[in-house]
Amino acid sequence: MIGLFRRASFGDEVSGVHDGLLHLRNGTPRSIISTSSLSFEGLATEQQLQSVQAFRDLLHAQSGPLQVYIRVRRVLAGDASEPDVHTIPERQTYLGAMTRSFINAHLQDTPVFQREIFIVLAPIDSGQRLLHTLLFRFSQSREQPRFVATDLGAPLQKRAQSLLEQLRRIGVKGQILDDTGLSRLLGELYGDRRKGEAEGGAMHHAFTHRTDSLELGGRHYTSFVVDRYPGEEIEPGWLLPLLAFKGELHVGIHILPLETDRMLTLLHHRIRDLRADDMASLESGAVDPATIGTLPDALSMHHALARNEEKAFAVSFYLTIGADNPLELRSQAESLRASCRRMMLHPVQPIFEMRQGLLSSWPLGTDLLAREQILHTSAVVTMMPWLQEDLADAAGHYWGYNKETGGLCIFDPFDEERFTNANIAVLAQSGAGKSYAAASVVLSGYTRGIGAILLDPEAEYGGMIRALGGTYFQLAAGSGHAINVLDPLLFTVDSDEPTDQLSDVLDLIGLMCGKLDEVERAQLETITRLVISNERTALLGDIWRELDVRQPGSRMSTILRRWVTGDLGRLFSAPTNVDLGAPIVGFNLRDLSEELIPPACLILANWLWTALRRDRRPRHLLIDEVGLLLEHEPIRRFLIRLARRIRKYGGSLILVSQNPGDFFETKDGAVLATNPSILLLGCQKRSEAVKLQRAFNLTERQVNYLETAERGDFLLVAGPNRVPVHVMAPPWMDELIVQSRGH
Repeated sequence: MIGLFRRASFGDEVSGVHDGLLHLRNGTPRSIISTSSLSFEGLATEQQLQSVQAFRDLLHAQSGPLQVYIRVRRVLAGDASEPDVHTIPERQTYLGAMTRSFINAHLQDTPVFQREIFIVLAPIDSGQRLLHTLLFRFSQSREQPRFVATDLGAPLQKRAQSLLEQLRRIGVKGQILDDTGLSRLLGELYGDRRKGEAEGGAMHHAFTHRTDSLELGGRHYTSFVVDRYPGEEIEPGWLLPLLAFKGELHVGIHILPLETDRMLTLLHHRIRDLRADDMASLESGAVDPATIGTLPDALSMHHALARNEEKAFAVSFYLTIGADNPLELRSQAESLRASCRRMMLHPVQPIFEMRQGLLSSWPLGTDLLAREQILHTSAVVTMMPWLQEDLADAAGHYWGYNKETGGLCIFDPFDEERFTNANIAVLAQSGAGKSYAAASVVLSGYTRGIGAILLDPEAEYGGMIRALGGTYFQLAAGSGHAINVLDPLLFTVDSDEPTDQLSDVLDLIGLMCGKLDEVERAQLETITRLVISNERTALLGDIWRELDVRQPGSRMSTILRRWVTGDLGRLFSAPTNVDLGAPIVGFNLRDLSEELIPPACLILANWLWTALRRDRRPRHLLIDEVGLLLEHEPIRRFLIRLARRIRKYGGSLILVSQNPGDFFETKDGAVLATNPSILLLGCQKRSEAVKLQRAFNLTERQVNYLETAERGDFLLVAGPNRVPVHVMAPPWMDELIVQSRGH
């Protein structure tokens, strides 16, 4: 027989939100920090050890209770209908709406579950000085302290700010929820529609409380208490099956730091009892298998606590699942029990206490069931929750989907809090889809108002750029397009920063004439200064004419004459006749002969550098087949300078290459390869995959993934996270990219 209990309301436990704190009915505040996640399973061993140690330090630094709250829920799809082009006149906005429509259609067809992790900080409740657990209900003597938990009285705001730094050391980004964020979170939990309200009183909701479930707002919940943990040594990451749960799941792990003196007293009594049991067993000749190894473990823990190597915590572990109806709830409960069996957890249901179980699972920092177990630091550290990352932000570039979780990868490469720079390297062998992936990044940025400049050695992006209303120029002898390297409108910056125009011109002439010795460079510098000082805009041919007057028949004059006359002169010594102000600009370098590529690319590089410094705004600079340029020292030197400083000017450098060996053969190339904060590593031969393993500290599993990756599959390395993704572009992107390449 099922007992039915009805209450008039649900939500009295919360009194309101103000001053960035959640206030409970009893007046105690809570500070809630939302966190990003971390692909812990994909980290190299050294990085895993660093993250685990940082989490250990976080636990030891706590001066009061905290709760780890994990929420797994399906990502709801929005409107999947295609937008009407007539109602959205701006093409950029229209294409962004097309991308959102594609994402929503994917969410409708494929269940995608999102994992969110929060940390809840709370002060010690002065009305409860002792834990509820039976372990603390032994005889109270004078030598035993009255308080079992530590609380140094630090304000919650101060503790929260300190926690942000500790999370950063783990590799996780944290954000303290403000009034709006707290109200939104409460609205999502209680089903309240007043998500935007920062202020509000208690939220009252009718609910039905059954023996083994609870119904709230048409949603059914059932809770579990973990009363037995794995009975063997485990490593951090064992909670991963919970994060992969396919359904609504709320996980509440309450961690209360305990006073070391209290725990030493408890262990002292325990060790005394165990020694007495051992002596009794020896006298009787019987050995209790349950006590084998218990005494050494207790002694070891006593020594670790005495040396302050470990600390003790009271830990409560609660699980709550939600479903639309009782039948689905029973099915989800069986799935959760199966996951717990694989994890060697023993969950039990708190019969007649489902309301308390639900509230203990939610991020309220209240342990209403008080089913604590005493664990030391090494055990609590294994519960580190930041194990799997989707890189799913509310706004950002769309990259594809996570092959492990099915979740979408949407994040902003310009996020300065997450990444040291916005640079991206796409490394994959021919046919792996690297140019396709790079183009999708540019198009995703375009929908967000981020411009782009593309150096296109294979003429693969022309149709795409023209379709977006950009400008696409063909640089080749006889093409009619020219960029004047001495044009002050293109190569000077109106700022306090010094300009390198003189040095850039000398480097260009050095590429054209072969390496200049010190005397030739000094002579050429004098002539260039004289030509630049004229009021009219000079051309490269003016430098040659002055050089021919001073040094007729010299090596420099003879060679430079070829570059400033004829078809080459119309390319390198003519006034600028291209519009470089479009949102997207591309340069077709396919028809440049091999000897023309270095000087042409150097001119473009110098213009790019000036444009970035003059107009500081987010934009992508894509250089395809960059390996062809690395053998030329001036260009290599420029790329290194650009990679190191482009973040200062709001830019993002995208380097695409089919041969990682081009980077690692030289010291400068290795700097370019390791500088980007974001990597897209595609299919590789074994020899190339091993080079990437050494450079980026990849695991053997990740190396095997690169060797067997199919077209469009990449290992996305974004900061500390390593996520296997498949680049799945929306149809409009796919059409632009494929048609542009002539497929």
